Amino acid sequence: MVERLKAAVEKARAQRGAERPMAQRQSAGARLPKGGVRESNADAAWAALKTVQLDERHLENNRIITSNKKDPAYITFDVLRTRILRVFQKNGWRRVGVTSPTKGCGKTFVAANLALSMSRAQNNRTILIDMDLRLPALSKVLGVRQSDPARWFLSGETPPEDFFRLVGSNLAVGVNTDRLRDAAEVILDERTGATLKAMEERYDPDVIIYDLPPMLSCDDVIGFLPQLDCILLVAAGDRTRPDSVTECERLLADQTHLLGVLLNKAETTGASKYGYEYGYGYT
Repeated sequence: MVERLKAAVEKARAQRGAERPMAQRQSAGARLPKGGVRESNADAAWAALKTVQLDERHLENNRIITSNKKDPAYITFDVLRTRILRVFQKNGWRRVGVTSPTKGCGKTFVAANLALSMSRAQNNRTILIDMDLRLPALSKVLGVRQSDPARWFLSGETPPEDFFRLVGSNLAVGVNTDRLRDAAEVILDERTGATLKAMEERYDPDVIIYDLPPMLSCDDVIGFLPQLDCILLVAAGDRTRPDSVTECERLLADQTHLLGVLLNKAETTGASKYGYEYGYGYT
């Protein structure tokens, strides 16, 4: 299974390299030069957020390894972080959605670890939002509670300073525990787009990471693509079928940029106790 999945990832990489690149879109959240009124306003907005202290034991129990750096595999996320930041700086991007073909591939695990790795870059401000509205998991994984559901924030009823929680000095997390059956309708609501655009303008982050639902389980990801600059796809070596990766590639073609494919849960001698491959298969 793992070898066939690796072959599918390599084939997809070769195909993308041979295709004519999609015209680069100007990111709706492209940053303005440092300094000036906008940066001052963003500083004030970040300072107004309520802070939370993450419990290291809880994080370790939920396989979040990039906080205390006890497991040497945290280096892999740091490498991924650096590569993403370079791509973002080159293209003027900042919004990435983390998804997977199906459930159980580890997308929330990747999104959370990547966000905490980003936050260790002192000059980098990151926002992490749980947009898997059907089956939210970030609240449980991070141990952060939120009484106001994401629906209220996305509709504009809950202001961002009441929805986000500040971890350290440069990571804002927006979690959710309210499962929505009408998630697709919420995502397509024009108020959601307006709220997220206003959030970008207010906090002016360097990176926004959206933890999205699995691509092939519903139409939520396709509906959310206008809010993204790129997609990071997480595949599981023990369950993802090669044709599922191909189908995700087909759905994303000409719609957004596929930043890469991470091969998670691969059975290799380089795997840590958490069960993922050091090399990942990031493309």
